[in-house]
Amino acid sequence: MMKKEFKNWREFLAEKRGEIHDRYEAVGQLAIEQSKDVDRTDVMDEIRRITGVTTVYREREVSTSPRTFVGEYIIRFILAKGKDPTLFYNRDLKPALKLIPGLTIDREFNWEKIGEE
Repeated sequence: MMKKEFKNWREFLAEKRGEIHDRYEAVGQLAIEQSKDVDRTDVMDEIRRITGVTTVYREREVSTSPRTFVGEYIIRFILAKGKDPTLFYNRDLKPALKLIPGLTIDREFNWEKIGEE
């Protein structure tokens, strides 16, 4: 019997434990109010507190005005294997983003599954 060859240690571990999550990467534009009451770092921390979100970062700046900063952001999230990312986005992520003071969704997010070859 031949041993299976693995490309990397993550692939090996994933097979050993059985993947229980699917990973996704969402890209969209967020507008953040520029005022003394709103700190961009705090806004990013609030996004990271959303259940399922693992990573948030700004990909690029789209525009800046005295009142608003608009950037393209990447939000990575995990879901239990087989869960619907559209349902998560519409029921969980989008409403949670709308609750963050000083933050608005400027352009809806598109997402794709990541981590599989």
